[in-house]
Amino acid sequence: MTPQSAGNRVEPTPTRFAYFSELLERQVVDAQGHAVGRLWDLSIQLPEPYPLVRQLWVRPRGQSDLLLMAQDDQVDSWNANPIRLSARLSELRPSRRKRETEIRLRESLLDKQVVDVSGAKVERVNDLHFLVVRERELVLAHIDVGLRSLVRRLGWESAVDGIVRALRPRSRYLSEDGLIGWKFVLPTLADPAGLRLALSQKSISRLHPADLAEILEDLPAQSRRSVFDSLELQAAARVLHEVDPKVQQDLLTREGDRERSADLLETMPPDAAADVLSELPEDDAQALIGRMQPEDARAVTTLMGHDEDTAGGLMTSDLVTFTPEMTVADAFRRLREVAPEVEFLYQFYVVDDRKRLLGVINMRRLFLGKETDRLEAVMAPWTIRVHPEDSASHVAGVIEKYNLAAVPVVDAEDVLVGMITVDDVLTEVLPLAWKKKLRL
Repeated sequence: MTPQSAGNRVEPTPTRFAYFSELLERQVVDAQGHAVGRLWDLSIQLPEPYPLVRQLWVRPRGQSDLLLMAQDDQVDSWNANPIRLSARLSELRPSRRKRETEIRLRESLLDKQVVDVSGAKVERVNDLHFLVVRERELVLAHIDVGLRSLVRRLGWESAVDGIVRALRPRSRYLSEDGLIGWKFVLPTLADPAGLRLALSQKSISRLHPADLAEILEDLPAQSRRSVFDSLELQAAARVLHEVDPKVQQDLLTREGDRERSADLLETMPPDAAADVLSELPEDDAQALIGRMQPEDARAVTTLMGHDEDTAGGLMTSDLVTFTPEMTVADAFRRLREVAPEVEFLYQFYVVDDRKRLLGVINMRRLFLGKETDRLEAVMAPWTIRVHPEDSASHVAGVIEKYNLAAVPVVDAEDVLVGMITVDDVLTEVLPLAWKKKLRL
């Protein structure tokens, strides 16, 4: 290549990206160089796969309520610092009511929870990633959910990056980003301030119920109901037990949906259904119980009759029992039959014809036994138990002392009435322990 041809070569304009955290609070000046204020927010129109920023809002110095609005064609350069406008200060107008299809990025996206469909993970939006086109156009390309984006927003990126490079130069923190393409993030016009992702049944099915419950709690009421109604019955029942009691009431007591609500309660373990019903207003709870199947209604009504901080209030009647003359092979056949309906399949109980507790069997004992062994020969020789009126702290002490996964609950005549699992105890006892600690 000759020097002349090299000199005539036109170098391509380098691609320029910008993060929202880098633009927020940046000084903005007008066409004459007069200070306008600091960048407060940006807006886009829905729905666009890669939307252009249409407006920007500027907070004048010393103003806490006033926001000035500029159009995207009034920006002279996004790359400049301060950001330069092509309009004069006198041409800017106070912020006006948003259009139906418009969302502001700071208030509607930052710190919102989304679901990364590719990984089915709940994430929080820490930053936004823009493509700067010809200096004057800003295109929303990605949301950023990575740890580094949070560090960037806090203003610590340079310092933290330097430390990590010195200590662990090959750290994934330095090489991996948390960018999710905006084309995968599909807000709806009906709910521009809600969940920022189109939830598919496939992605929902891979979410833990506690994660999905947290998403539902953050959604506006109408969107929450739409997402919840799209869930299959089993998934909805698992999520319902995880959400806040106020959200439970909103989801269960809607007019026209009482039959599905009753079906949900019948699908849940009896103790979980009793917990949910006990949080509802009495009239609503009784109306739902009246729509449940008689057997399910009796089970939850019995559980609701106990104080919540007692063994009776903690226990579930959703358990598996065997008779002493059954064999190990019989037990496995029964477990295969009940597995779709029973939540806890680890510890089981041997009872006589009057349902009195005779012994305990766990999966380990079943696997170690021969198929022809009778259960009375396989079951544990001890029967640690509690009673419905025992306190939650007493139950926790028994489970801790004997290192149990679950403990049976029997009445005064030794009839098996329920079972308490270790997670049920932790759910009840840990909050009480924290309250006592705070009082101290």
